[in-house]
Amino acid sequence: MALYRVKQFIWGFTSLFKEIDYAYVTKFLNEEEVRIFNNLKNNDKHHCIRVCKDSIKMRNDLNIDVDIYKLGRAALLHDVGKGYVHLSLVEKSAVVLLDKISKGKIKKYDNIKQINVYYNHPKIGLDILKNNGFDFEKDEELLQVVRYHHSKDFIENNNILNIIKVCDDKN
Repeated sequence: MALYRVKQFIWGFTSLFKEIDYAYVTKFLNEEEVRIFNNLKNNDKHHCIRVCKDSIKMRNDLNIDVDIYKLGRAALLHDVGKGYVHLSLVEKSAVVLLDKISKGKIKKYDNIKQINVYYNHPKIGLDILKNNGFDFEKDEELLQVVRYHHSKDFIENNNILNIIKVCDDKN
């Protein structure tokens, strides 16, 4: 686990110097969705792109019957709640370490913005999308992905969510 966190920190740091692959992003997101995506910090954008690429690879490798466009769109937007409060790489690392050391007990201090966004970015992301015209009738799978991508609960009939949970965990 420690090595994984070191790898994440290095990815986050090196992402500061890389261009965002907007040609890739615009394959899956429309103009309004790109605007929402652009509220993320660069390291979170790169994370979402890695999750997207790994999700599509997993879909193809395992021959999972999901719409590639919907999968890519959901993967790129799954962390939009992190655009609500921008955490620096140091702040994010500190919260992750404190969470690990306290075995999750810091969650009760969610009145601190850094802790709030760390624990509640799925709910914040859901609210952002709903406030931008996304609705459950048309975008149910996507909204479930954003809301439940860190949940331990299994949601039946949403293979997109299940793929993204796996790929998010490894990125």
